[in-house]
Amino acid sequence: MIRNSLKKAVSVLLTGAVMFGFAGCLDFGGNKKAVIEAADTLASNMASADAAKLIKNSTLSKKSDEAVALTELLSNDKSSEDETAFYKAVEKTIEYEIDEDSVTVEKDSASINIVFTIADYSKVLQDDFSSIDELTAAIKKADTMTVKFTAEFAKEEKEWIPDNVGSKKFMKLYEYRNAEIVLGLSADIIKGFIDKSLSGFWLSEDKYVDTTFIEYDLYLDSAIYDFESRNEYMYIVLSKDGVPVYTGPDIKIGESTYVVLRVDSDQAGLGAFEYFETGKYTMDLYYKGPNGDELIESNSVDVEKTVIPTFTSSSNIGPNDDLFPGEGEYFEFNDWDFRSNVIVAKWFDYDGYKLDDDVYSSDVLTIAFSLEVIPSCTMEVEYCYYYTDSEDEDALSEALSNPIYSDTVTPTTYANGTFYDFDYEVNGEADPGYYVIVVFEAGTSNVLLYGFCVVS
Repeated sequence: MIRNSLKKAVSVLLTGAVMFGFAGCLDFGGNKKAVIEAADTLASNMASADAAKLIKNSTLSKKSDEAVALTELLSNDKSSEDETAFYKAVEKTIEYEIDEDSVTVEKDSASINIVFTIADYSKVLQDDFSSIDELTAAIKKADTMTVKFTAEFAKEEKEWIPDNVGSKKFMKLYEYRNAEIVLGLSADIIKGFIDKSLSGFWLSEDKYVDTTFIEYDLYLDSAIYDFESRNEYMYIVLSKDGVPVYTGPDIKIGESTYVVLRVDSDQAGLGAFEYFETGKYTMDLYYKGPNGDELIESNSVDVEKTVIPTFTSSSNIGPNDDLFPGEGEYFEFNDWDFRSNVIVAKWFDYDGYKLDDDVYSSDVLTIAFSLEVIPSCTMEVEYCYYYTDSEDEDALSEALSNPIYSDTVTPTTYANGTFYDFDYEVNGEADPGYYVIVVFEAGTSNVLLYGFCVVS
């Protein structure tokens, strides 16, 4: 009896165990199918690089660091047109396969392997391409590589929800988003780097008058630095009325974002410090490309050589000496030895507030008189600014006894020459009237230069 009862009890336990296992198998089969379906949806969203769907259909919080990082990585908002085209080209190559045999399911968690194939973009980027179209075409034809990802899921209300979206292993598929795209150079690409809002002929909007040099200041986007290691070059040709008068040396591309394209009179077949002859001067910038020299851009400026007027002032400058534009009108030199060092003299405009050669608007930020001098000039000078709102002689006399600003300076050498910068910062708060500048030899009463400008 005991034996029969024990036998019956064991039989019941075995039956329960078998039924439990059988039921478990039935449950496992249903879960496996659901996990595979969830993995297919996840893989599809990953292949389309859809951050919004990936986050929405996962356990990630929208404000989590992983969600923010994923959104920023897959966003094209801060990408260039070329970068966006590259990303889209790579994403079109992404395919996937669900490894159904790899699925594992526990009570509330599951995992499965997804194998992605994607263009081997890193190998493609080892070649040089002169346009984004060439690059994307190469991506389309590229060999593929595989990226294996083990997707993890959590069970929530009978649904399998992706649980490791945004993880390091998940992000591996999107490493192409961090690839550096450096296209080969062409004249058109270089031209695209030129900042036209800053580049232009120096000291002139459209004309030079009695000038001993012609200068074009070229400003480039910082992306040009990416090309420095390629050791490629450009150069300028200056022409007068269509006839070349000067060809410049090679300029390394990518070495600087600021390139001074300057031709002095002696380089153009004239004497040192001799004025350029009247005519239209064109500065052509060329790229020394692998298939021959290519024109990047062409800029022209008019030059006028005037008849030098007779000087009638009481300064030490002789009556037959050439004058700078404005000399004898709104500025004068009082020391011939000092003047012999000067190449260019004028009221300077840093910010676009000049209304005329010696007139600033009242919102000017810096009133500035500029002297370009020969490099050997090193004299220390003191300059003072004075102000009067009246042309009355008594008002001017009173103003000259009360300087509103003074400073002591020596010449500063820049890429485009050596200059005295006689700056007075007014920060847009200049009172309308007359601003007088007097320049002294430092530590003495020897007046080297004086002049005035108008703020209106």
